[in-house]
Amino acid sequence: MTQTPKQALLAAVEGGGTSFVVTVALLKSSPIENITIAHTKFEILHQQTILTTTPSETLANTCKFFRKHCPDNGYDALGICTFGPVGVNESDESNYGHILPGSPKKDWRNVNILSPILNACSSIDGKRQPVYKVETDVNAPAIAEYEYMTRFLKKSMTSLAYVTVGTGIGVGLVVNDKPVHGMMHPEGGHVPIIPLSGDDFAYSWGDKSPFQGRNTVEGTASSVALSERLGVADQMMESCAFGMREGLKDLSDDHPSWDHAANALANLCVTLALVTSVEKIVLGGGIMNRVVLYEKVRIRTRELLNGYLDLPQVTTDAGLEEYISPSVWKEEGPGLVGALVMAQVAYEEASSCSSDDAKAAPEKSALESESGECSNSTCTTSRGAGQCPMKTLALYGSIFALGAIIGSRRSTR
Repeated sequence: MTQTPKQALLAAVEGGGTSFVVTVALLKSSPIENITIAHTKFEILHQQTILTTTPSETLANTCKFFRKHCPDNGYDALGICTFGPVGVNESDESNYGHILPGSPKKDWRNVNILSPILNACSSIDGKRQPVYKVETDVNAPAIAEYEYMTRFLKKSMTSLAYVTVGTGIGVGLVVNDKPVHGMMHPEGGHVPIIPLSGDDFAYSWGDKSPFQGRNTVEGTASSVALSERLGVADQMMESCAFGMREGLKDLSDDHPSWDHAANALANLCVTLALVTSVEKIVLGGGIMNRVVLYEKVRIRTRELLNGYLDLPQVTTDAGLEEYISPSVWKEEGPGLVGALVMAQVAYEEASSCSSDDAKAAPEKSALESESGECSNSTCTTSRGAGQCPMKTLALYGSIFALGAIIGSRRSTR
């Protein structure tokens, strides 16, 4: 009989340009009762939205939240998904969990997000740290959305893109069943576009961006760009205050600004389709609360492809509605689910590695080094990050395997 794992206490951070959503949740051993996010095993215990201001203030408030709810022995796992570019290569300790120098958010460049949050989530005596994973705020939701499609809906596919459209624009990619990192991680929000005729708008946040942000997806369709185009961005723009979007909320659905946004996003969808042959594109983020954008993006995508891809996914109304769609967790927030998934993967990787070591006892020397780290040739678990690359794909797959018996209960955030 398979041993039922204990409930794990998870800490999760969705770090966005406008706000940090911080969450404490239980990873349930059974998906039957008290599930507050559909198609998962997460039960939300505590949650707070923290305004993204300066790094010191934002991180201090984040740490205060986790310490307030932290048991004496700390959390079991921590998952962070954040705006980027961010260090996600766990072998590069100097950059892992740091906002990288290329960030358009000047005050956040080179900021270490991981360390203060990890300390706040550790045991009171500091001797026990949670296992942890850091991902981009788009790769983590991409992983979650992909697993929902393949494990819950049983779709036969190997790729998915998740695009967040908010203060900035980011692209997360799963290709051949795995999240894409490569040299760093995808930065698809900065690819160039063909602007609408007569558009000479210049994006002010492009000083360190590719093409200086001019005629790019982010430089056209982000909330910052749209606000600047309207002339409603104020002195608080640099801190990504909620008020920056107020002028956008009052626009009618037929305002020309949405045509510029839809054109930029359609250019991105075409690029993804042509370069990666991705099988689904999920659009999320605050700007996509303007529901009319989905249909505008689909129509413009078909126009730009110009019949080159003779496939029903991009040539029929029904195909495009399925191909370019909102997140399954639109209400709960795909970034939140992505952060929780990262914590779950870290916890299950570490648990799986520990289980393998235990099965091999008493031949300890064959699997464990003198330092206590697992030296199994298929397991590279060390420090807090909990890396078992050979097991990662199977663990991702287990996240939603029981989703078919989960109720549709929604979180009361």
